[in-house]
Amino acid sequence: MRTLLLLAALGATALAQQPQTQPVPATQPSAVNPAAQAPPSSTPGNATPAPPSPAQPAASGTPPSMSPSEAYLYAMQPFTNAHSAPDDLTDADKWALGIGIARAKEQCELRSKDKFEDEDLLAMGKLCVFGQDYDQARHRLVVYTGLPSPKALEVGELLLARTFVGLGAIDSAEGEMETLLTAFPYDASIHLGVDMVIDAAAASDATEDLAVIPRLNEQQLPHILDALAHGASLTGNGDSVDAVQLVRDALRCADALRRNFKPDDAAKIVAQLTAVAAADPIVSSAAYLAIQDSLTRYSLFGQPTPVRTLHATELPVTGAPLARTVPLYDPNPAAHRIERRVGNSTVIRMTDDRTLVLVFSLAGPASNSAIHDILARLAQDHIIPGLKVVAVTSYAANIGVDAPDPTVLATIRAFRSGLPPTLPVLLVPDSELKPFAIDMWPAAILVDGRGRILWLNSVSGSTGSIRQMVRELESGPSTLPL
Repeated sequence: MRTLLLLAALGATALAQQPQTQPVPATQPSAVNPAAQAPPSSTPGNATPAPPSPAQPAASGTPPSMSPSEAYLYAMQPFTNAHSAPDDLTDADKWALGIGIARAKEQCELRSKDKFEDEDLLAMGKLCVFGQDYDQARHRLVVYTGLPSPKALEVGELLLARTFVGLGAIDSAEGEMETLLTAFPYDASIHLGVDMVIDAAAASDATEDLAVIPRLNEQQLPHILDALAHGASLTGNGDSVDAVQLVRDALRCADALRRNFKPDDAAKIVAQLTAVAAADPIVSSAAYLAIQDSLTRYSLFGQPTPVRTLHATELPVTGAPLARTVPLYDPNPAAHRIERRVGNSTVIRMTDDRTLVLVFSLAGPASNSAIHDILARLAQDHIIPGLKVVAVTSYAANIGVDAPDPTVLATIRAFRSGLPPTLPVLLVPDSELKPFAIDMWPAAILVDGRGRILWLNSVSGSTGSIRQMVRELESGPSTLPL
């Protein structure tokens, strides 16, 4: 099951560079043999930070007293987040995985005409999913899940759902998840499978695929709330989902409801989550601050931005850093209107001036690729007048404390060299990012011309997370009350 979920997480980034006998995928145009590369710390776009100073990690508040084991989990949380994020593999990992994928595909094709029975069908399904030969995988797994008494039916159904995602058959993947939700006790692998299908649906623009999201949200939400009320975590098939992820997914469901004009339903979910977060054992756990950050981000939607202006150091590709003051919006109403005389009349048009802040960190493995993907989608597919985009980080987002450090600055600048030269990249005080309660990277903040927050959340780097955010950018002027 770990293989299934790794493939699901990395599917949008083509998983890996292929070995030398295979062409490099188009989604990795700059890939070269890692044996010929400089160390990651000197490779633009793949910079690694200097070891952090032994200091307290940045956080939006002070956690209550924790046991030594919970304090250890809290200290490890940034590493855990980075390790579980998409695109968290090193170049060597990706090459090794690419070799494995090529071998799996070869073996799947070699055995394509062979007949298998019982558990060998599941083994072939796993092999073909790993090799991304989804037609062969579907054939084997459909037969396996139809057996009278398969030994690992849940795993077979999960692999079949992954297969349908790979084939672009989102409705069929939804059907597999509905089967799992009704036929098996809810566990971590089912939860992550639902997340996988929802993300795949979000990556699509087809109306029938997008309709999958609210249906799966509705089915998943009661299980999330039940898990939070009885243990606050899930395990299953070697996978685990902690309380923080459960709360974030519940807030995803609530956000979908309020954006679809069901604020009362959304408020009920948030009230339940707030009650859970205020009770033991959450309050004394390592999850407490991350849950509070998630609730804070949720509450800022539609509210005035807590920061009006960024007092930044701009990091150009070359040359010395420059001091800059960057307003997130212009409070002057006249700045957002265009007046034009037509005969004896004056025509007034309000402009949709918005600012998109992409918050990145060296601790966020998907930061570089996600920023590139967002800008490419905006530039190639969409025209959004009045949209200003900046990329922002802070020392605290990279080393836990907001203390200038020449080595860390050099590493951030190396990372910056992999970003588009025309994108303003800013280093700001942590005090100007902390009010947004961002604890995972990359993240996005969208502020409209009146200074209201239209989007504030982490962006996992998957195609679905990016496409969902861009849909908000495409939606035009905010429908929030004036």
